[in-house]
Amino acid sequence: MTRRRQFLAAPLLLTASLIAGCTSSSASGEDSIDGLRIMVPAKPGGGWHQTAQALQDVLQREKLASGVQVFNLEGPGGIAGLNKLVGEKDDDLLMQMGKVMVAGIINNKSEKTLKDTTPIARLTGESLALVVPAGTPYRNLEQFLTAWRGDPRGTVITGGYVADVDHILAGLIADRVGIDPAQLTYLPNAGGGESVARLLSGEAKAGISGISEYAEHIKAGKLRAIAVSGAQRSRLLPEVKTLTEQGMGLTYLNWRGVVARPGLSEQAKQRLVNAVTKMHASPAWKQTLKAKDWDDAFLTGPEFDSYIETEDAAARKVLGEIGLVK
Repeated sequence: MTRRRQFLAAPLLLTASLIAGCTSSSASGEDSIDGLRIMVPAKPGGGWHQTAQALQDVLQREKLASGVQVFNLEGPGGIAGLNKLVGEKDDDLLMQMGKVMVAGIINNKSEKTLKDTTPIARLTGESLALVVPAGTPYRNLEQFLTAWRGDPRGTVITGGYVADVDHILAGLIADRVGIDPAQLTYLPNAGGGESVARLLSGEAKAGISGISEYAEHIKAGKLRAIAVSGAQRSRLLPEVKTLTEQGMGLTYLNWRGVVARPGLSEQAKQRLVNAVTKMHASPAWKQTLKAKDWDDAFLTGPEFDSYIETEDAAARKVLGEIGLVK
């Protein structure tokens, strides 16, 4: 009998002491970081890329940075990007990371880990969406689950990299509804755009990804959302019930943040922390969070360092429970 488990993502708590005193005023020209680069360790189109573009936009609008460049370096779990960052000498370089990378490091048995970086800030939290192509007969979650139970291996589910948050949530749902996670047929992708393409082509029966990655295609009538993974319904998809509302008792959240190269001086680190802290306090960033339906998960300093360690332990536990790592 498949064991039933409940996994609740670590809470995304604001640390008031870290953001108190921050203002929404723009930085002076002297404070602005010229030539800041933001590395996205995945293909364009996914959640990391969207977050990097949001950073680029707001940092420049608030005059906290100028000439901000976003570039992509693809690789499973973000490991290629991590390896590049560890060898960098540029103080003005941020790398997108988050829950996906924590699990990717474990799954890929990476020699380099987030301990080899300088954590800067956790920025956002986001619910995931379970979707099906609009042309399928599945009108709701129960109809899809019935079909999945009837043909576990033939029901292809697509999402991000192997062992990332999308894959983990698929395994958790399978386990919760009596499907052996070992029978899960999961089709990984390097970016959100590929996941959508596989769904629209009929190659996959269902997909899991961040709500912001699927929202455009849902609103266009190409995909149908049948559940969201957060504790509350999405502002972008208010008509879609949560997994918990549909009797599953399962809540799961993704988070994203930024880190810098190892060996950063305290002055260089604080310069980056100050920039993202002021950005976080700006009305422009608050509007971005609302538009993307991202939770405000801002955290920096020693608390963010500790949070990464906690997430590593939690990821190892759940990956083992659903059979993705031994």
